[in-house]
Amino acid sequence: MDLALMSEQHRADGDRDASFYVLYSTAHMHDDVPGLPAMVAVRVQRDRRAGTFGMEYARHPLVAMGEGWLVRRGADPAAFARRGPIAPADRETERVEALLRGSGAHRFEIHDGYSFDTAPYDTWVIATDTLAADPVRPVRVFHDRRQVDDDTHTLREGHFASVEDARAWTDDLDSPLPPAALSPSVRVAAALLGTSSAAAGWARVISTPPPAAPPSGNGRPPSR
Repeated sequence: MDLALMSEQHRADGDRDASFYVLYSTAHMHDDVPGLPAMVAVRVQRDRRAGTFGMEYARHPLVAMGEGWLVRRGADPAAFARRGPIAPADRETERVEALLRGSGAHRFEIHDGYSFDTAPYDTWVIATDTLAADPVRPVRVFHDRRQVDDDTHTLREGHFASVEDARAWTDDLDSPLPPAALSPSVRVAAALLGTSSAAAGWARVISTPPPAAPPSGNGRPPSR
């Protein structure tokens, strides 16, 4: 199996220490089932006095999800060192990654996902947010796309009413993702500004700007 280091962290406590890795596996391109997760999160625990070690691993579709799995096994969410050549393209990508990294074991119930093995290497994940602020749209799509020429990637989230609606969106990965609903504080701000559609629209812009649409024209058939 060919593995490339994407993220790592090392911690020590007396005679015990642990290493945490997120690795990219090129073997996912050759699996019998296409679209399987490409990231492998690995935890290695050592007892130097006893001269023993143990390890565990799990597959994940996104680096931040792998880091979140490691955080639940003792890693510090703020101490990961990114080693891969693909950097976050912007602050929104960093925000969504931080959300996934610190979400805990039970916040997101994952229903489906797909990892493409051809450029621009899209990955999408459908999950229900058990702590969704908007109960009408509790389902999220996390969509990651690599900008091959820039060695960067963009990660965005969209909000949907159902898993079926989210799956329908994945038929066209170039279409905009629905943004989050207005928060109560922003609705109050809109009311203070007036009840016109223009005022409400302005409040939406300053609160939750819609994520930028990823580059168009991937030239690939629908994912499902």
